[in-house]
Amino acid sequence: MSRALNQQDCETNARLCYRLESVRGPPLIAGVSRGNNYCNGENEEDIFMEFRQLSAEAERNVFVTRLEKARAARGAVFRENSQSQSANRRRLDCSRLYGLFENNAAPADTMVAGIAMHDLQSFPQSCSAPDLSYLPAQAVVECSDHWSLSNGAGMLAWAGLAVPMRLLGVRAVLAYLSAGCGENDHGGFYASMGFAPAGSIVLHPFVEDAHGEKLPVQPMVLEGDAFENVVSAFAKGCIEYSDDARIFHLKNFIRPLVRRASVRSTQPKTQNLAVIPGSRPPQAAA
Repeated sequence: MSRALNQQDCETNARLCYRLESVRGPPLIAGVSRGNNYCNGENEEDIFMEFRQLSAEAERNVFVTRLEKARAARGAVFRENSQSQSANRRRLDCSRLYGLFENNAAPADTMVAGIAMHDLQSFPQSCSAPDLSYLPAQAVVECSDHWSLSNGAGMLAWAGLAVPMRLLGVRAVLAYLSAGCGENDHGGFYASMGFAPAGSIVLHPFVEDAHGEKLPVQPMVLEGDAFENVVSAFAKGCIEYSDDARIFHLKNFIRPLVRRASVRSTQPKTQNLAVIPGSRPPQAAA
């Protein structure tokens, strides 16, 4: 069952969502260091891409703009349900937004991929199904708004979530994939990560198709051994992270592909995670 949330809880958690718990001693993860120490005296520009939690309003607005650009370029056939804009924007406010960059301290408008994540204590799951009440609400996250403007960058954005999930004590990940005609082409990607269908197709309350009908989506869940396996594998791609757990430096095993893709005149790609934020930045008038 989805969990209820009162407005005060949402406002409190929205503020908390803008920063990971910045205690001085988060649990260390094997193979991942804390702080900003670079290894072997190598040129830092050549050894990593930066996965960054976006806290400033301007950065979060850029995330929304580039998400819209990626979806428009791909010709996405779903859009925000106008009747649910307020709830959907509260969801976005309660989400941690992450952006992927080719260089450290790169400006927000150079973001090449992004993903949103909220735990079910901060904001309820988007659809009433599946029932995840057997797990603590704070240990379940819903991932949405996954986009990429360069081939391969979308996968690296998922890899970037591994260490934050470990630090937050996440035990399961929920995603909703569009199940409309011709819109399940990324199902294989999620299956390869260990996601499994969780129940029947449901109608998404925040999203509608081109005809104004609620979009059918397939709930997908990653948990148990499958979750541990993929998080452990992806966490090995993290070189280090900052003391406040906002910035993560990832091995650049996809970066050469990203650079080659940016030179070619290919269409931007975006994953079919169904939830979308508003067509304008959250603070804009409806």
